[in-house]
Amino acid sequence: ATPSAGGAATPSGGGSRSPSLHGGAGVDVGSPEGIHVASMDQVARVEKIMALASGQTEQDHPVCGDCLKAVVIEVQRLVDEAQADHRVYMEAHAQVQERLSSFTDEEAETMEAEIAEMEAEEQRLLGQLSGYDDEERQLHEELEVHRRQEEILQREEDELWLTFAEYQLELEEAEEERAATGSAIRYATSELHRLQRTNVLNDMFHISDKGQFGVITNFRIGRLPDQPVPWEEINAAWGQACLLLDACIKKCGVPTAQYRLLPRGSFSAIQVGNEVFQLYSRDGGLANFFTQRNYDAAMTAFLGCVKEVTKFLQRVPTVTNLPFKIEADKVGGFSIKFLFSQPERWTKALKFLLSDLKWIIAFVESRDRGGAGGAGDRSSGGAVVA
Repeated sequence: ATPSAGGAATPSGGGSRSPSLHGGAGVDVGSPEGIHVASMDQVARVEKIMALASGQTEQDHPVCGDCLKAVVIEVQRLVDEAQADHRVYMEAHAQVQERLSSFTDEEAETMEAEIAEMEAEEQRLLGQLSGYDDEERQLHEELEVHRRQEEILQREEDELWLTFAEYQLELEEAEEERAATGSAIRYATSELHRLQRTNVLNDMFHISDKGQFGVITNFRIGRLPDQPVPWEEINAAWGQACLLLDACIKKCGVPTAQYRLLPRGSFSAIQVGNEVFQLYSRDGGLANFFTQRNYDAAMTAFLGCVKEVTKFLQRVPTVTNLPFKIEADKVGGFSIKFLFSQPERWTKALKFLLSDLKWIIAFVESRDRGGAGGAGDRSSGGAVVA
């Protein structure tokens, strides 16, 4: 098919038919038997449909017969629907006109007034609804603000309870510390009262402190880097300590089958089983290493002997514990061994040992004076400061 001058399609070939707008009947335009001339209205409609169809592409050309027939059928369907809607509208219009014609002027005015009133009511309600919408929006905003405030308050409450728990724990710890401090004060007070009374052993073996050193009979025991106490003085202090413990053992009748003290002044020793360990030492290099090991064994054995004496004395129920607990080679948590130990810690361990010996002196003297209350109710002088 080729486009004609008027925009309509002129079909090629002798037997083609163009579908009509009504009922799909065709118009024979190429048949020699006869040509049915369509009305101008039908031609205009077909040309308009072909123009619309051809406008869907960039090129202006007519559509084929089948496509045109399909388009015409669809358009006819739309026209039928429009005509049916038109009939419905016309019927409704007629009914309205009929009802309106039956109304009097007064009824019409009344209805118009009612309509105006309802329109005014509608406007009022719409305005009220708009106000309600604004109020609802404000309420949503306030609700969101309250929700955020609730979250903040919840976090603050959680933090408050956490802080309360921490303070409660600190309070309990403070109460425990206060109780421990009170117990320590009571113990220190009782020790002060006990040690303020003189006794024979304390006069013979006076134990005190001098700075960081424990002192027995004016002999310092221990060494510091800035105060290197001579070994002769330390050995003499060990001799006094050995003699003191031996005197206490004999005075109280303490059975010491494992240990035997050998007080010999600056060359004292202690026997454990069949071995004898020297409670004295001297300066020296690598050759003195094995001597120091023997020295450490002697001090550890001496500490064990002190622990045995303490256990024997503590058979009385009212006897208090040692000021500084003895465990293996440690007294008050500090090792008494010299090798591989810091001088400060070794010196403090020896100082604590003298404090325990002072406790033994106080208990022995209170026992001799009939003080069944133990070491807590007799004094032997000033306490060694830890």
